Amino acid sequence: MNYTRPSIGMRFVCVLMAALLALPLLSGCWDRHEVDEIGIVGAMGIDPGTKSRVLISLEMLNPGALTGGTGAIGAGSKVAAWVFHEEASTIANAMSNIQRRSPRSLSLGQVNSVIFGQALAKQGIGDYIDYLLRQGRVRRSVFISTCDTGSGLLQRPFIEPLPSRALEGLAQRAMKSGKTTRVTLNEIVFALEEPGIEPITMHTAGRRTDDVVIKKQGEDVKQTEPAVVLDEPITAEDEAPGEVPVDSPVLDPLKQAGTAEPLFPLTIHLGIGAFKGDRLVGFLDGIDARGYLWAVGKVKQADMEVPDPTDPSRTIGITVVRSSASTKPFLDESLPRMRLEVRVDCSVTQASMDFKTGGGKVVDRLESEVSDLIQEEIRESLRIVQQEFKSDIYGFGRRVWQARPKLWRQLEPTWNDEVFPKVPVEITVKTRIRGSGALLKQ
Repeated sequence: MNYTRPSIGMRFVCVLMAALLALPLLSGCWDRHEVDEIGIVGAMGIDPGTKSRVLISLEMLNPGALTGGTGAIGAGSKVAAWVFHEEASTIANAMSNIQRRSPRSLSLGQVNSVIFGQALAKQGIGDYIDYLLRQGRVRRSVFISTCDTGSGLLQRPFIEPLPSRALEGLAQRAMKSGKTTRVTLNEIVFALEEPGIEPITMHTAGRRTDDVVIKKQGEDVKQTEPAVVLDEPITAEDEAPGEVPVDSPVLDPLKQAGTAEPLFPLTIHLGIGAFKGDRLVGFLDGIDARGYLWAVGKVKQADMEVPDPTDPSRTIGITVVRSSASTKPFLDESLPRMRLEVRVDCSVTQASMDFKTGGGKVVDRLESEVSDLIQEEIRESLRIVQQEFKSDIYGFGRRVWQARPKLWRQLEPTWNDEVFPKVPVEITVKTRIRGSGALLKQ
């Protein structure tokens, strides 16, 4: 049987007909939504509700107010976002109830912050982390933090028009202080699943400003006038579970935008929340938080003060430009030991005009002062975490698991409560100072 190959024209006709027949199947995205149909959620607050329920707070953005456009719904409005609250047995049910009150389809793809109230975090966040993981549109890079109340944080006025944007900016900038760190959903999941290490979060404690000097344009501001007077941190424990503190009322954004009266602004005090499993067990604040960050190599920038080696009555300002840390376990004894080595590069940012290095001897003494100060901060942080929290947020157990899996299986059941608090840690800090000479000639 002879086979005749089709001509080029016939093959072209066949391909064209196949393409035409396939066109009805190419209908585009099946779940497509128009921009004016989407309610973009910028942040989510999660707090305990009444009767073992959960209180969800959503910050829904108003693109018209943020971009200044004229075509979008809400264009020209001064309201940058609306905060919706709903209480239910599960997050999914609460989200469904919020959706019934919103004319737009809730979109979680742009959520950049999830804030757990500390009362709920002490009960456990595992179930809610599970919900976030099951939501395919919630990014693993979403920023996880704890606060006095998640709902309260989303209701307070900031310099930024959006609380979620303010919190994200604080997280990025505050890392330069060396006293907190940014934690993502992916890092939380890693610490929950990986043996021998416990999760942390950036903890945000709201502080209400009682006395703010407000001046109109053109008025003089006296240097003696106080700028801000801070009260004690707001705590959720002073209120019934799920309720917002009295100084963080449920605010009406539309009413706020229509009044010229200044609202009490809020400052955010940043630190680190330490967890044992999925439960919040304590906070590291200020120097204690920095001591932890030294030990895990997460201090990228920080400012310190040390005595002048040439004159103890004077102080020298030091800025850390980079740091790293490494931990090595020693398992040749019944109780594991850890050797922690921290390396720090820094520079002198402030000194007296007559400060001289003295041929390197003064620099050596200055480096020793910085090393001693860093070591002291690390030891104090270790004391708090080992004796009070009893939670291995340093990941010492993970080092044991990597080096001796069989030994780890024996120690794991009692690691946090019995073994970790007794683990001795040998600390070595190596500091290198650059640019320490005097800038002004006498």
